[in-house]
Amino acid sequence: MIRKIGKIFNKFEENALMISLAVMVIVIFMQVVMRYIFNNSLSWSEEFARYLFVWFSWMGVSAGLKDGEHLKVELLSMSLLKRGLIKSNEIVAIIVSLIWLATTLIVTYYGFEVVAAQMDMNVLTPAMRLPVWIAYLSIPACSGVVGIRLIAKIADSVMVLLGKSNSGSEVAK
Repeated sequence: MIRKIGKIFNKFEENALMISLAVMVIVIFMQVVMRYIFNNSLSWSEEFARYLFVWFSWMGVSAGLKDGEHLKVELLSMSLLKRGLIKSNEIVAIIVSLIWLATTLIVTYYGFEVVAAQMDMNVLTPAMRLPVWIAYLSIPACSGVVGIRLIAKIADSVMVLLGKSNSGSEVAK
């Protein structure tokens, strides 16, 4: 059941990223055409593209984690492995993931606080007149997803250490 939900979410995330990128490109292209060819510009396009880019970036953190695309320095784990101080890179991976998870939980918590404050103040965007909290919601929402993926990744690493590795959970991948 969790695998099926993970697959559905992964597909949703991939499609949301592709669609948001395509929409950003189209809106920015329309803005350039309107400005330079018709000498008129769209009042909302820059703001829309900016907020869509914020969501795109935060969703990309989750997708990058799923695909293992984030930069990492393996100098420490390789050095510890060579010296025989650790038996597997999974130990370092778990420690790094736990630190990342702690950071993610802090970002998620304070992100929701910022969203709540924006909701209380009822701040609107200048051009589109949308609530600003919609853009800010990307931070705690996507950080929460990253947290779930990190928990799944930690569980997968623990299973590898215990010698009970399945091919990884669909949530982490």
